[in-house]
Amino acid sequence: MTLTEEVAQLLDELGVGDYRADGTPGGTIYLTALPDSPDACMAVARYGGTEADSREPYDEVSVQVRARGTATDVRTGEALAQSAYDALHGLGYRTLPGGTWLQLAVCTGSGPAYIGRDASGRDEWTVNLHAEVMRVTENRPG
Repeated sequence: MTLTEEVAQLLDELGVGDYRADGTPGGTIYLTALPDSPDACMAVARYGGTEADSREPYDEVSVQVRARGTATDVRTGEALAQSAYDALHGLGYRTLPGGTWLQLAVCTGSGPAYIGRDASGRDEWTVNLHAEVMRVTENRPG
């Protein structure tokens, strides 16, 4: 299981949305990019992080949750983003759904950031976070 999948499943477990790993229709949490529908949904993606220590099994990863609302109510997207922020900011000392240890997740900024509207006029917001995770490998034993 990828770290992106683990965060998506974690958001589902925390009640932020509905992640369907098997791809069946009806979910609200997606991997990497927002689909054309539904209107109100979010996507989880990784982006650059800090350089990893080659001797320790800890990584500082960066994750973005991108939330989108409806074209008729700007509050829907912001509410989704705020739910993700509230669920993730300060979360730690737990095992993620795929077995990765989450030491601590800290959201950057003081809440969701508005990034504008998509081509269909739906407002979008982002929540960026840095997380320290432990992923033991053959080269970096725990």
